[in-house]
Amino acid sequence: MDRRTYLGLVTGTAIASTAGCLDGDDGAADDSSDDTDESAETDESGTDSVGEWADGHIEFGLPPFQDAEDLETQYAGTFEWLANGFDGVDEVEGVPTTSYAGVVESVVNGHTELANLSPFIFVLAQEDDVHPLAINWSHGSDSYHTYIATRADTGIETIDDLEGTTIAMVDPMSASGGMFPRYRLNEAGLHAGDLETEPEDFDIQWAGSHDAALRVLEEGHVDAAAYGDFEHPDDDDIVKIAESDPIPFDVIVAKPDTPDDVQNELADRLIETPEDALADHRVDEYGEFDPDLYDHVRDIAEQMGLDIETLDDAEDDD
Repeated sequence: MDRRTYLGLVTGTAIASTAGCLDGDDGAADDSSDDTDESAETDESGTDSVGEWADGHIEFGLPPFQDAEDLETQYAGTFEWLANGFDGVDEVEGVPTTSYAGVVESVVNGHTELANLSPFIFVLAQEDDVHPLAINWSHGSDSYHTYIATRADTGIETIDDLEGTTIAMVDPMSASGGMFPRYRLNEAGLHAGDLETEPEDFDIQWAGSHDAALRVLEEGHVDAAAYGDFEHPDDDDIVKIAESDPIPFDVIVAKPDTPDDVQNELADRLIETPEDALADHRVDEYGEFDPDLYDHVRDIAEQMGLDIETLDDAEDDD
């Protein structure tokens, strides 16, 4: 991706070791004969099949929006479905990463063939020619919200009451766990900072995942937390005090050098994923990519100071 790196902005972005990869399904290759009619075979022009493109093994980069065990459960059905859909693909394997910056580096540099990218990371990665294949959908929608919540015993009732508090968030590059809640707080009149400045009106504790942000709130370590609406508090005393604008779901992308035919085969296969393969996933279907959904994301990225130049400067400073 030219000289750029996505590791400069967020510390600790090394890709998790191969030993930490998530297995799609140990028996995926044995069942591939069931789906031979949907396989991407080499055409008469010599275009690579999906199996040839991936050299038999597809690695799928995963951001740290939940812990690795939860991700393994959620993505197992998708990985099995993909592995069974193409001749020459023996396995689809999840590669957890330690930050949102790390997951985009994995696919832009070709360390993984596919990746799930959060909205802000995706709009940046487009400049490095990743190929959008499908959008995550949940509960019949292509978007969701983030909440800012507190405990009933804090005395916090509105956003204005957050001044002087500590708020748990996920990651500076997370849409629902970083960018959108800070934008919401800025719009409400609090100084929430941006990617180059710290908030003046409150402190942020970066929790690393949505469930962790909610957990430290429930345990009383922070005054409030921002988390995606796919998380559900275990504590009845958690009170929501704000909601974000709609946030488009993540995009599944392929690495930059992916041939057009392979992109089409992968996109079709993802969109055809059956419900039972997603039974344990927070996503209930994969929809066609719609570029218009990400216009507002780009606007917020600009207001938060997120652009390629910012990342280049971070690399130089590092």
